[in-house]
Amino acid sequence: MRILSFFLLIAFYAGAAWGASVDASLQPTSAHIGDTLALDIRVNGANNRPILFPVPSDSAFDILRMDTTQIGKGRITFTLAVYDTGEFALDEMPVVVGRDASAETLYTAPMSVHIRSILPDSASSIQPIKPYREHPFQLRELLGWSWIPGVLLLGFLGWWLYRKYARKKAGIGAAAIPLLPPHEEAVRNLISLRDRKYPARGMLKEFFTDFSVIMRRYLERRYEFPALEMTTYELELELEDKRFEREWTSRLIPILHEADLVKFAKHIPDSNRCDECITVGFELVERTKPRPEAEQAEEKAA
Repeated sequence: MRILSFFLLIAFYAGAAWGASVDASLQPTSAHIGDTLALDIRVNGANNRPILFPVPSDSAFDILRMDTTQIGKGRITFTLAVYDTGEFALDEMPVVVGRDASAETLYTAPMSVHIRSILPDSASSIQPIKPYREHPFQLRELLGWSWIPGVLLLGFLGWWLYRKYARKKAGIGAAAIPLLPPHEEAVRNLISLRDRKYPARGMLKEFFTDFSVIMRRYLERRYEFPALEMTTYELELELEDKRFEREWTSRLIPILHEADLVKFAKHIPDSNRCDECITVGFELVERTKPRPEAEQAEEKAA
């Protein structure tokens, strides 16, 4: 009886140590490129011994996810994918059950999967050319979008002709209206500047800018030199010539220098200064305007 019990005890411990088995499956066995594959590895009879599961190392299989929630029950699941076509195999993979001297290594069975293309079979072969099928003629097929450049060209041509003849008309009309003499134009512009009442509205910069333009334009038209294009310093040098009256340098140039300070240096003159500028402008234009020869002779005789 003791001998029988001894043999039964040995058989029990042997079954506990080496009675484990492993099952593995790869599903589905046929799929398209990029479809997910489920690799399920299960160990039976581990009897609470630690299990070291393998990880698929074949480069053809990409591991998308790994489910370890049931690893305590001897099971692990991988979600795989293959991105090529053909037949692909997973070789035997070792599963270690236990540790140290009592550990045993189990091997999964080889598994394979066939991966197909997502294109239809006909895409891999050249299909015959379909016969020509007649269809009714449509004008838009002949013209297409070629009419757009033509329309743009005609539009540009019409615009150019309009501008050309409109300018001719405007030029003829403008030539028919003679310009005022320089002194009359200057007087009218000074009166208009005075009536705008810029100083009362706090617009000193606008006043001195317009006054400077009016007097420079009068000088340019009266003496025929580009006064509007000159700086105040250049204009001062020009007016020192003997053909100009001394009043230009003694009375106008100081105002133009002050105008530059107002425009560029934020100088704020006395409000009465604007009235003085208008008076100086009237007097300079009156003293330098062209006079008839008889009037000039009388002035010389006097």
